[in-house]
Amino acid sequence: MAPLFGYVRPDSSTTDNREIAVKRALTFIVLAIALSGCASLAVRPCDSVATRDSKYAARFFLGIITLGIFEAGVQQEQAIEAMEGWRFCQPPQPVAWEGPPPTMGAPRISGMLVNATKWSVNIYLDVDPATVGVPPLFTLRPGESRQLALIAGPHRIVAKPTMEIAAGAASSVRYERQIQINSRDRSFRLQLSEADFR
Repeated sequence: MAPLFGYVRPDSSTTDNREIAVKRALTFIVLAIALSGCASLAVRPCDSVATRDSKYAARFFLGIITLGIFEAGVQQEQAIEAMEGWRFCQPPQPVAWEGPPPTMGAPRISGMLVNATKWSVNIYLDVDPATVGVPPLFTLRPGESRQLALIAGPHRIVAKPTMEIAAGAASSVRYERQIQINSRDRSFRLQLSEADFR
């Protein structure tokens, strides 16, 4: 009988031979990997993240195929390497002494700024609020307080009522004070009251 559309049905013996050949090849690959030594898949501290992840993935599948025997061998090799000082890792390069790190700057003195007015005020530190584009350091609502940490030396604090309040009676008033922070001071407290606004 002539084959339809060029299809020839393979013999069952040919199919069986192919299956056997594939099984033998897979067995040979697994044995070759297992016999090549477990050191190649031992995770070392000098491995990159990608290398470490690849080793874990390979160990997972090889552990399943060999029913955990391969993983036991890898763990034993990894323990031996750890005891020997990770013989496949390069020794760390010595670092030249550069001295202590630079200081973070002058120490800061912590203090409290209290708004005792009935207005919300914008606070400016060491800047002129009349300068265009200078935002306030922060805004204090009535009765609110905020902690400041200032370095020793002179500081200029300016407080102006916010724009919502400025349209009323407090439109042209502002609080301005020059303060001197001493490095021996432990803290300071500055209270804004309505009588101080001019």
